[in-house]
Amino acid sequence: MRRRLILGLVPMLLAGMAALASPLPTLAAAEVVETGATTYVVNTAKSEIDVTIELSIKNNKPPTETSCGPYCTTKHTYFWDTAYVGVEVEAGAVKATSNAGAVKQSLQTTGKYFRELKLTYPAVYYGQTRVVTATYAIRAAPRSPGGFRAGKAYAELCAVGNGFDSGSVSVVVPHGFDVGFTSGTDLTRASDKNGVQTYGSGKVAAPYKFWSCLEATNPANLTSTKITAGGQTFNIQSWPEDKAWATTVGGNVQKDVQALEDMTGLKMPGGTIAITEAGNSQLGEYVGVYSSTTKAATVTENTDHATVAHELSHIWFNKNFFTATWMDEGFAGYSEKAAGTGNYKPCLAPVSYPGTGSPDLTTWKYLDVNSTTVDQNITDWQYSASCYLVTNLADAIGPARLKTVLVAASIDEIPYVGAVPAEASPLDGPPISPKTLLDLIDERGMVPAGVKDLDEAQTLFSDYGIFDTSDLVARSKARTEYHTLLDSAGGWKLPLAVRGPMASWTFSTAETAMVTATQILALRDKVLKGGGGLSLDKTPIQTRFEAARTQADLDTLLALTKREADAAAKVAQAKQLNDGSHSVFQTVGLMGADPGAFIKQATEAIKTAKPDDASAAAQKAIDLINGSGDQGMMRLGIVLVLILALVAVVGFLTMRRRRPRFAPIVPPGASFAAGAYGPPPGVDPAVWYGAPPASGYPASPPPPPPPPANAYYGAPPVGGYQASPPPPPPPPPPASGYYAAPPPPPPPPATGYYGAPPASEYPASPPPPPPPPAMARTYEPPPPFDPGPPVVDPGPPVVDPGPPVTDPGPPVPAPPVFDPAPPVVDPGPPVVDPGPPAPTTT
Repeated sequence: MRRRLILGLVPMLLAGMAALASPLPTLAAAEVVETGATTYVVNTAKSEIDVTIELSIKNNKPPTETSCGPYCTTKHTYFWDTAYVGVEVEAGAVKATSNAGAVKQSLQTTGKYFRELKLTYPAVYYGQTRVVTATYAIRAAPRSPGGFRAGKAYAELCAVGNGFDSGSVSVVVPHGFDVGFTSGTDLTRASDKNGVQTYGSGKVAAPYKFWSCLEATNPANLTSTKITAGGQTFNIQSWPEDKAWATTVGGNVQKDVQALEDMTGLKMPGGTIAITEAGNSQLGEYVGVYSSTTKAATVTENTDHATVAHELSHIWFNKNFFTATWMDEGFAGYSEKAAGTGNYKPCLAPVSYPGTGSPDLTTWKYLDVNSTTVDQNITDWQYSASCYLVTNLADAIGPARLKTVLVAASIDEIPYVGAVPAEASPLDGPPISPKTLLDLIDERGMVPAGVKDLDEAQTLFSDYGIFDTSDLVARSKARTEYHTLLDSAGGWKLPLAVRGPMASWTFSTAETAMVTATQILALRDKVLKGGGGLSLDKTPIQTRFEAARTQADLDTLLALTKREADAAAKVAQAKQLNDGSHSVFQTVGLMGADPGAFIKQATEAIKTAKPDDASAAAQKAIDLINGSGDQGMMRLGIVLVLILALVAVVGFLTMRRRRPRFAPIVPPGASFAAGAYGPPPGVDPAVWYGAPPASGYPASPPPPPPPPANAYYGAPPVGGYQASPPPPPPPPPPASGYYAAPPPPPPPPATGYYGAPPASEYPASPPPPPPPPAMARTYEPPPPFDPGPPVVDPGPPVVDPGPPVTDPGPPVPAPPVFDPAPPVVDPGPPVVDPGPPAPTTT
């Protein structure tokens, strides 16, 4: 807030008054009465204080006579011709006169603040009064030695009394000044006329012990000079007599503002900031002060470049920014660096603590006129220690991170970073407490700077008595756990449920929250390591983790994350089953099924934090894959059955398409000549030759017109076989049950067995086979049905066998046939000669 200054005018006066305590030690009471009237006049025209001391010495001791023998008497006459006055060492020449002639003066003693003068005046005898007047002027221009000022805008002085028995003190200041008394005995305004104000003490006893200090201001007479620095407007208000101060301070401000903003990262508040000149004693023991309420700085006339930077920094570092004076003064002292090399004194380690007990920066000692030397030494130590502490920390974290710390403090950000932008500090600043400042330095400075010792800053705070050791032990433990958790969190930000208690120094609450957060992160890692390429990153789990503000939020999230981890394990199992090798049965069983669709659905449910949906979908995929083996076996069995059934059907159809091969019954002695065999009488030709298949052959064309009576070939087979000639008439059965061989058929016409085919449309019929030799044999039943090999296409069927035989003769009755085979199922009506079949393509 302010910067300390060695006391000036007041100690000078106090020491001077001690020196003048006994100016007339040899005077007896009432023999002589010395009355003094001292007047101080503020002469603004000459920038000086004009002093008049008027001593009135009355001799009350009459002459005396003493006997010197029987006839002798001695007459004693008493007189006084000396007086003593105290004159400030800054005073100019003293002019002394009396109402009876010249007054001689001689210097008796010289102290640090006053010199004692002996005034010798014409002797004053009994009943006489001698009036001695001494006048002098004290130089009171800006920066004049001592604490006297007499300017048009500011005046300052301390008035002391003279005289031994009684006296008075008066101060005269110009009209328009506001007068305030700073120490000693206040004076009373006696008059305000003729352009001056007169303040007086009235009659006082022992006036040589009386003193009063005052300052008078007339702001209307200040000279204003406006400048702009770093976008900030400043109004430099100086005394009219001190243009040099206005020039110096204005130049320093223009240099320092940008340097301070670069150093702190902070910006000036805007508007207009007044910087007003003050007397050296005007601010008491300080050389500068800043009021955040009025946005005004007051800097003494003797200021230097470092002081300007110091006070400018108080635009930020004041009671509205920090809660403790050592913080304000420490950062302001460090900010003096903005004045540039050679213009400030670096803050070094302080000497040993001059007070009693342990070092303590928390109880700041302010100085006043009653402060002792020990008080001054303690104050010196506090300024030095606070500046050294801040300098040490700033050097450890570096300029860039110092700016980060101060900017975060200025906008009351929580020290422990999580979400962006950072939340407000739970300690409700600014002003920022030492706890928040330490956290900011650690979390925004030390840790990012790579300082390994997490306790380095707090140890320095402890060395200067800022914190109790027990608080720091608990803090150290909690911060160790916090940074372990922070490392394990990876890309996840720690929630306010953890960071808030850390920032408010409720470490037990923070540790409870960190236990829960650790469990959640462990489940997250379990999901990531569980296979299946699953992750909880950028899912609602991460979002809710980072947004958790209370322990209840973390507890709810932990329960959800457990379910999420279980679901993720099931999804990973499903993916492993789906991506693994499958047996033949599983492959067949999975035909037409898509477990990947369920896995995809489950994965999406994991990403949206719907563990129940994820588990259900994953279980469907698992069940589908695990049941695929049985499903495949069933499917293959069905296929095998279908194949066997198909083979049977094909075989059956093939058998039906082929002509049955029967052994013809040839009577004994008959020849196996063409046309000599055929269906026995009474046997349906369709049964004898076999029914054509129901499908697979082209539809028969309409039958031809009936042949002549002598044309008989019988019905051709449906599949394109040659029509059999009519059977020969059977011989009468012998008595023995044997049949005689049938007679040979009549020879065919000259054109061939079947007659002449058309000249160009059909090929010629082959000649009939030679007749078998005549033999007699017994009747043999037809062999069991044998479809034989598949019937090969015999070529194009004979469409037109030529002209029919006109007269086949009477039909030969068929002998009875013994048939032990199962009856042939009726294939339908016998095939009637359909006429020439439709042409087919081979």
